[in-house]
Amino acid sequence: MNGFEVNLKEFNLGDILQFLARVKKTGVLKIESDTPGEIYLKDGFVIHAADANEKGLEVLINFSFGDLVKGVFEPGVAAPEQTINEDIGKLTEDVDKRRIEFQEIKRNLPPLETILAKSTKELETSVAIRRTDWQILALVDGKRNLSEVIAQSKLGGYEATKTLVWLKEKGLIYDPREAERVMSGLIRYLEILFQVYTANGWIWLQKWAELAPENKRIPAALNVDEKTFKIELRDQLNAEEIKGFFTSFDEFVNNEGPNAYGKLLFKKKREEFTQKMEPKT
Repeated sequence: MNGFEVNLKEFNLGDILQFLARVKKTGVLKIESDTPGEIYLKDGFVIHAADANEKGLEVLINFSFGDLVKGVFEPGVAAPEQTINEDIGKLTEDVDKRRIEFQEIKRNLPPLETILAKSTKELETSVAIRRTDWQILALVDGKRNLSEVIAQSKLGGYEATKTLVWLKEKGLIYDPREAERVMSGLIRYLEILFQVYTANGWIWLQKWAELAPENKRIPAALNVDEKTFKIELRDQLNAEEIKGFFTSFDEFVNNEGPNAYGKLLFKKKREEFTQKMEPKT
């Protein structure tokens, strides 16, 4: 088989690697993307991957999250070194595991249009800053949004996102509008709750507030008209309080809902609520 070119906007990279494994090819697959790189195979086994920043499995993970353009396979090209020792099946499994991990990481990251800023907080002496951390910090300037920082870092989506979350957790970068954003999210959540469940939503919120003293903070920060369910702010809540509310209250609603509506009707109500909560595109 001669070399070939494939449009990676239309074809999955994993499927291309599976094909090359089946025909036991040796050569290099050159990837054009926001972070270009190369994948080397020997007798159908992926033995090495590299981009401008990393080598090995991390590169394949970055490719799986990157904006790939095309791949060009050149047969017969030997790998300069071996950094991967797994068969294609195990590689796919590892990448899938990282994909799940990546989804968890992304939950702790603000929306991609968010503009982060550097903190004046001093770094703890026990915390070591890596080269990739400095690359991200240099791009966080109060002007670039998250999407631009990730693209311009040239680290790949996975590594850049993981680094941003770590820097935010350490307090080295922050979202200046986080309080405003999470409060807006809470208001939207409750508005949809009252639209779908009407008076039951308000009853559940009051019953949930009685379960623990800290729960009372949520309704106390809001002024809710019990007839129209119009919501006005009385006080600000922090991001951790609101995140805790979403988790705890959702579980409470799932337990109370079937008692109020019956299992089938509640399932329909829950699906309607979930659909309305989907981000607007």
